[in-house]
Amino acid sequence: MERIILFVLSICLCIGSSAQVTCSTEYFENSTDAEILNELKEIRKNQEFSRQERDSVRRNHLYSILQHKIDMSTVPENEYGAMLKIADNTSFDTKAKVAWWIAILAFIVSGVSMYYAIITYKAQTRTEINTQQADKNTKRVSQEAQRKLLIELLRHLYRNYVITYTMRTKMSDIGYRGYPSEEHFVKLKIPMENIHLDVFYGEDQKFQDMHILYLNLRNYNEEVDIALKHIINPDLKNETKDEDFDTLEFKVSYLTGRIIDTIYHIWGDSPMIKDEMRQAMNISLEGMTNSTDNIDVPNSGQFKRLTLAELMNTKYTMLYSDEELKNFCDIFNHDVHEERKKNARNAWKVRMISYE
Repeated sequence: MERIILFVLSICLCIGSSAQVTCSTEYFENSTDAEILNELKEIRKNQEFSRQERDSVRRNHLYSILQHKIDMSTVPENEYGAMLKIADNTSFDTKAKVAWWIAILAFIVSGVSMYYAIITYKAQTRTEINTQQADKNTKRVSQEAQRKLLIELLRHLYRNYVITYTMRTKMSDIGYRGYPSEEHFVKLKIPMENIHLDVFYGEDQKFQDMHILYLNLRNYNEEVDIALKHIINPDLKNETKDEDFDTLEFKVSYLTGRIIDTIYHIWGDSPMIKDEMRQAMNISLEGMTNSTDNIDVPNSGQFKRLTLAELMNTKYTMLYSDEELKNFCDIFNHDVHEERKKNARNAWKVRMISYE
């Protein structure tokens, strides 16, 4: 719209200029020489008057500016120059001060920015180091290494079964007037650092299986702590303490089954894997290393022995046949007998503490 208006105005100006030129031409063609000369003089007179008027206006304007700065009639020329110099110096000082304050402010801002940049850099560095360390741990513990750790837990649980049964028989020997030393309960606990859930990230089903097993092992450790509090308390009934022993013995069998199931779910139910689990157990079942240099004591062999029927109700049936379980039962009772003796230093292998 604006372009259209400007275009129309341009056309009008052109038409007006053409008309003026036409009129002027017609005027000079119809005028005499004297008339033309008089007209030119009048134009010259008007131009001279306009020039004088413009010069007067300009002089007045310059004079007012000069009067605004300084009164020339009262200040000598040399003082006027000095004042101008002082004014210039004052203006320079003011600008310098402003520049200095701007520089100081910029320095402070840059310092604060650098401080936060350093903090951010340190935080990022720590994060990178932690991430790299986590990556190293993940690479260090493979899924195969985790499988071997689980198989080793089977042997650990078997030893827990032997020690738990031994503590129970020794408490029965003294009529529950004492309790096993706390150290024996501490040794029952599962080392949870042997469970590495991170190696199963991205494999949902395997991670879930391992996580369920992790929770069961953790709960077992809690039950060991609770059993200890009950068993060392002389005011609790013997029935309550027997129930705690029942729980610990049952959990050994239960966790053995959970570990075997987890290994089968993640790594497969193959004869090779089953043979690996049996070999780990045979270190205890065939070696009988706990009997070396033990000192027999009176009545150490007199205790309520585990029966084959009781053993048939455990999860060890997942690894052994009925015939093999007979040998398993004999070895278990033998191990309990050895734990009821004294060691080569003539100290009780399972030490009892009196309530009195």
